[in-house]
Amino acid sequence: WQMSEAEATPPGGSTNADVDAELQSSGARAADLQASLEGTEAAALATGETVSAAAEPPRKKKKRSRPALRFGIGERVVCNISKKRSGALWKRGTVLDHWHKIGRTFVPYVVQLDSSTGDDGPACAAPADDDECIRLESRATIDPDIMRPFAVPLAERGSTTLRFQEGDRVAVQLDTGHWEEGGIIEVWAVAEQDGRPMRGWEELAVPYAVRLDLSEDVMVPFDSDTVILPERAARPPQRSVEEMIGGKSRKPQAAAARPRFTKTKNEAGAWVLMDSVTGAVRPCAPPSDDSDNSG
Repeated sequence: WQMSEAEATPPGGSTNADVDAELQSSGARAADLQASLEGTEAAALATGETVSAAAEPPRKKKKRSRPALRFGIGERVVCNISKKRSGALWKRGTVLDHWHKIGRTFVPYVVQLDSSTGDDGPACAAPADDDECIRLESRATIDPDIMRPFAVPLAERGSTTLRFQEGDRVAVQLDTGHWEEGGIIEVWAVAEQDGRPMRGWEELAVPYAVRLDLSEDVMVPFDSDTVILPERAARPPQRSVEEMIGGKSRKPQAAAARPRFTKTKNEAGAWVLMDSVTGAVRPCAPPSDDSDNSG
């Protein structure tokens, strides 16, 4: 099927003959330009100069700098893989790559998810570096959705010996390098609502529930020094973002383990609990042993 000459010519446009004439005219102008360049080049060679009709060498593209990320390659994390905007389906895994290109988009993380069979699970992309998308694995929190991947079935608890008991004083990590003191209020803690296990928590539990001295409760995902320590134990120093990304490890430092909260007497002679971080005080019961005035 071919268009007629009338169809091929838009209203007010040119005919095929007009187009051919224009192409011939353009070709003549191009030839004139080439001759001019050759003449310029010959004149330049006569004077010892160099002139080239070629374009300037391509400029090197500046390497685009990207924001520093919180987690290093190989670091253990939990990812929210829910397809719903406000959903919560958390899975444990290991960071494989940074700023990975998918199509025309770069994603901050690629994470290898754990598999129940012990083999490598599927890889997923974390599109944002925030707590709604990806979190450090070794963090205590009260959120039952985040704690769910760490929960241990009833049948497996008999082979697990926990280090702490109810009433023990501990320090737990709430974020990278952010530790708070408190007391254990439950061993093999279950997420409950109205006195009953929450949906999906039947016969499941995490090692501990801790009541912080900040008057908040948190659940501890597993019994490891990376997330829970005796209150007076030395705590690992917080790593800088540069160290996490560059793969450098800081030598452990014997940090002085000083309790954040200390019992002391105020000017009126009454016992108070003093927060060494904020300086706040509140009334409290006298210590059971005067040689140990920690909260």
